[in-house]
Formats: sequence, structure tokens, C-alpha cells
Amino acid sequence: MKKPTIIILSLVAAVILIVVGLLYINKEPSESVLTNAKTINKNLLVGNWLRTDSDYRILISKANDDGSLEANYFNPNPINVGKANWEESYGNIKIIVELRDVNYPSSTYTLNYLPDRDILAGEYYQAVEGLTFYVEFSRYRVN
Repeated sequence: MKKPTIIILSLVAAVILIVVGLLYINKEPSESVLTNAKTINKNLLVGNWLRTDSDYRILISKANDDGSLEANYFNPNPINVGKANWEESYGNIKIIVELRDVNYPSSTYTLNYLPDRDILAGEYYQAVEGLTFYVEFSRYRVN
């Protein structure tokens, strides 16, 4: 074989190796990687939740695919929920419940679902006083 032909074949082989390498790097994760990843189940949020330090309750009746929650809040009487949402946050489920009522102008719960303990835990921002508290809600069954 002539020297120019060997050089051209070597260059073609190098280009093919580079293209195959780039395709390998940019491929989608394999199924084994996906099966090892956490699966987010938004329906775990549905239920009755009681704050562990008081008689305050969150009732989540539905977790919608668009990230919204159908939720009610009781202290112990009903308090208007301005908006309630869920999202994935670092492989976990986080909810945000904003209250809009007398004495609750944008008071907000930002809670993470902890599946190993089956609780909602996080912060409650009390807007009237401008204070933030750590809170937990445990699931409870209604008789």
C-alpha cells in the first residue's frame, strides 16, 4: 500500500473513532441506570397530615401532573389556601402551601416528603410576625 493511502485510511479511522466516542458520551442513560434512580410518586402526598406540635392540619386530596395540589388547611378551623404546589427537588418531593386569609397574608409552608419516616418536614414562614419555624407533619388516619 502506498504511504498516502495509509495516511488517508488512518485519518478516516480516527474520525470514525471520534464520532463513535461522541455518540457514546451523548447517549441516553441505560435502563439499569434508570431503574436504580429514585422514582418520584407524587401520590404519596395524598392524605391527612397533622402538625406534630399542634392541632394544625393539611389535607391533600390530589397531586396533579401539572405540579398543583388540591389542598385544604385547618387551624383547627378552615384557612384559605391561596395556592399549593409540589415539585421534585434533588430526587425528593417538596410541597409549598401558601395561606391567604385573615392573619395569614402569604404565610407559607415549604415541606419535604421524607419517605423513610412518612412525614412532611420543613419550614413554616409566619408572615404576620416575619418568623420562620421548623415544623413536621405526620400522616394520620381519619376514622
